[in-house]
Amino acid sequence: MTLSKVLCFFILISAACSPAQQEKPSADTLQQTKDTSKYADLFPFIETGLNKKNLETNGNYYMLTKVSDSTVKITWGNNTITRLYDETLDFMFAERLRVQWNNKDYLILRYGVGSGAWETVTLPINNKEPAQVFDNGLCFDSEYNLLGTEQFGDTVLTIQNLKTGRKQFITEKERPCQSVNNSACIDTISISNKTLYYKWVTPHTAADKKTTIEKRIRLTI
Repeated sequence: MTLSKVLCFFILISAACSPAQQEKPSADTLQQTKDTSKYADLFPFIETGLNKKNLETNGNYYMLTKVSDSTVKITWGNNTITRLYDETLDFMFAERLRVQWNNKDYLILRYGVGSGAWETVTLPINNKEPAQVFDNGLCFDSEYNLLGTEQFGDTVLTIQNLKTGRKQFITEKERPCQSVNNSACIDTISISNKTLYYKWVTPHTAADKKTTIEKRIRLTI
C-alpha cells in the first residue's frame, strides 16, 4: 500500500470516529436531565408541605417556607404570635423535622443529623425569648419546662430549665457506658414533677448480657 493510500485510510477512519459525527441530544432530553437533577426532587415531602401549618392540639404550629432551591425557614407561633427562626434548614434535615414536645410555653422540634445524633430546637411561644438548639434532647418536663439532653463521659445528662437557664448535671461514674453515646445505655428516661427517672443499662442496651439500675433524682433547678 502506497503512503498516499495509507494517509487516506487514516483520514477516513478519523472522520468516522469524530465527535462531530455523533448524534446530539435533543432539547427534550436535555430538559429531562435538568429536571431530574433538581435537588428538590429528592425531597418531595418538602415541596408538598411548604406554607402549610403543622398544628398541635393546643394551637401551637410550625410552618416551612422556601428560601432557596435547597433550604427552608421555620415560622412558628399560635393565634396571637408569629415568629421566624433565623437559621435556614436544608431540605434533607427539614424532611426529618417533627414535633418532639409541646406545651403552652414551648414548641420543641427535632430532626436527625446522623446515626444516634439529632438536634432539638426549642421555640418559645412568646415574643421575648430566643429560640435555642440542643444536641440530643432525651426528656422534657412540660409542667416546669425542664429539658434533659445527652452528654458524654461521666456526665451523662444535663437538665436545663428553659425559663431560667439554670442547669443540673447528672453523672454515672461507677457504671460507664461502653458505647460512644450515653443514650445507648439509657433504656428509659422521663421527668415528672421535678423528679428525673432513668434506667441505666451496662454495658449498653444492645448487649447480650447486661445489668440495669434504676434511679430517681430530685431536681433542684
